[in-house]
Amino acid sequence: AVVTSRLLMAGYVLYHGGDDVTTVLYGELSPHSRGSELARLAFYENESCQKLAMELWLAVGSNCFEKVGVNCTCFCINGHDFSARTLSERKLWLRAISNIKVKLQNAAPAPSRDDIGHYREAIEEQIRALENSIDGRGP
Repeated sequence: AVVTSRLLMAGYVLYHGGDDVTTVLYGELSPHSRGSELARLAFYENESCQKLAMELWLAVGSNCFEKVGVNCTCFCINGHDFSARTLSERKLWLRAISNIKVKLQNAAPAPSRDDIGHYREAIEEQIRALENSIDGRGP
């Protein structure tokens, strides 16, 4: 599909929208495109991606960080608070976003299909490493 051909990673997160409201959203992270200095993080009501709930644009100066706490899965992107299902997923989201920011900071050209394939492979490798460490088998 054309829409997913530029997708780097996707998954469910909790969004803390204020007034004690928390919503389950399906997020999709895409890199910057030709002529743009912004990457896209789109959030939908569910994995069918029929209804866009929120869209964040990531730039070099975007604030992305983990929240401090013991076994805390919370993280913040441009003032928006999220929670991943696990610590490993939180690390994965923040690492992928950090890698995109590095590409933007270095004015890297928009990634080709091959580049995106390599990025996806690196993300999958990180997932396997995290799964191995969780299972106690080591990387």
